[in-house]
This record gives sequence, structure tokens and C-alpha cells, in this order.
Amino acid sequence: MRIHILVNPMAGRGRAPRRVADLERALVARGATVTVRRTTGPGDAARHVGALAPGDLDRLVVVGGDGTLHEAVNGRDRLPWPVAMVPLGTANLVARDAVVPLGADVEPHVRTILDGAPWEVDLLQTDRGRALAVVGAGLDAAVVRAVADVRRGGVGGYGKWLVPIARTFLRYRAPRLRVEVDGRVAEGGAVIVQNTLCYGGLFTLSRDARMDDGLLDAVVLSDAGRRDHFRMLFRAYANRLHLDRRVTILRGRTVSVVADRPTDVQADGDPAGATPLRAHVLPRALTLLRPPPA
Repeated sequence: MRIHILVNPMAGRGRAPRRVADLERALVARGATVTVRRTTGPGDAARHVGALAPGDLDRLVVVGGDGTLHEAVNGRDRLPWPVAMVPLGTANLVARDAVVPLGADVEPHVRTILDGAPWEVDLLQTDRGRALAVVGAGLDAAVVRAVADVRRGGVGGYGKWLVPIARTFLRYRAPRLRVEVDGRVAEGGAVIVQNTLCYGGLFTLSRDARMDDGLLDAVVLSDAGRRDHFRMLFRAYANRLHLDRRVTILRGRTVSVVADRPTDVQADGDPAGATPLRAHVLPRALTLLRPPPA
């Protein structure tokens, strides 16, 4: 089996190269042919994936976080190979939905790469590229933009991002958004459009969100001040956000977001410009590999 590993060398607080070395040894010992490409900066993963010949490999392995996976998916119209994840990001939203182990042991990842169960999942096609997990407009996108310079090209993590996150919270003024999902409209100050069930690594916004259901879940927060966001996150952590009367959840295939002023947009945890935003679901557009049955 021909396996190509795409790795963000800064992922996992710099632990990625060692993890890849262990992974490569284990795969070669099982008879696989392994090649490795280390990304060199923003956009390199997408360019590299776009240059790969479909017949040159049997598995693409992405070592890093949601951002590295996001770039790989945006490298070509449709990835022709199953994708296995070795999650070393901060949130690892896609890996959590796929029930991929987050620990340091490489053996579960070797089994997934070689014998994993194919899982056809949806993608979120926006007017600025594809996303796997989530796009958002409002405070979460402003936070993403604030930490982008800290995170990009260096070691990140919630601890290092605390200061820019706090500054953004203190200075933030919510916009007014109009969110339309398949003709239904909700208004508010923030929106998260989900493809994954997990949000932020810790929270559940829409309990119905699934990567393989052909639908997107738009979670609209009607009041979006600082206290409202803290309340939302507390309820989301307790899996009770659906009980909040100030939250509207719309499910559908197409989403549009307009704002009363240009408002930050994020996609899979990276800055993605500003409103207006349009998105639709691409059903079963990517094959991931999940751990095989025990």
C-alpha cells in the first residue's frame, strides 16, 4: 500500500515530526511504502495536494489539526484517496466526530490507515472555498482573526491565545445579521454554521449536526453581547443550548448571511474574509477513514 503523509511540522506544539517518524517506521514494518511531505507555510498543503497525481498513492494521511485538513481538502475539486487523520491540533473537530484517538500511541493510527472503515462525509462549500467542520460570522470569527498572527507559523494553543482572545472580547461590538437557510430567516448577532457535531473541542451547539446527513446546522444567537456568549458556551458545554430561547437553530442545505456592516467570517478556525457569506452542503464529497471495529 502506498501511503503519503502530509504533516504540519508545528502541530502538537512541535511534536509532529517525532510522531511522523514513529508512524512511518510502523507502517514500513507492515509492508507499506511511505512518503512524507512537511508543509512550509500557509497554503502549501493545498498546493501540494493539488499537484499530486491520483494514481501515485492509495491513502493520504494528514498529521496536524483542522486547519491542515482544511487546506488539503481545498487542494483539488475532490480528493481521489481516502483520508486518515492523525490529530495534533487544538480542537480536532473532525477527528472527534470520526472517533479518531487523540493520544500519542501510533498503533491505533496505523490500524486506521491500513484497515480503517471508509466514511463518506459532507463538505461545506462557501463562496470562498470549502470547509469540513464549521464556518461562523461574529465574535468567534473576530477571535479567530485576532489570534491568527500568533497561531500561524508558530506553536499555538489556548494558553498562548488568551491575551488576544481577552482583548477581542472586551472591544467587541456585535453586528446585526440576517441568516437565511432554505428560505427560512433568523436574525441575530452571531451565527455558527456546523457540519460537525463538535464545536471548539468542548461544546455541542446543535445536537443534530452530523457530517454525513446532507444538511448544515445554522445556530443563530439573537443577542450577542459578551454575557450572551458566555451563557451560550456554558449551555453548549452542558449540551443544553437547544433549550435557550435566544438561540435559533435552522437546518438545511443552503445558508446565506448578510450583516449591517462588514463582519468577520471564519472557516475551520482560520480567517475567511468578511460578510456577506453564502454556503451550501456538498453531500458525501470526502472519504475519511475511521478506526476499524475492535
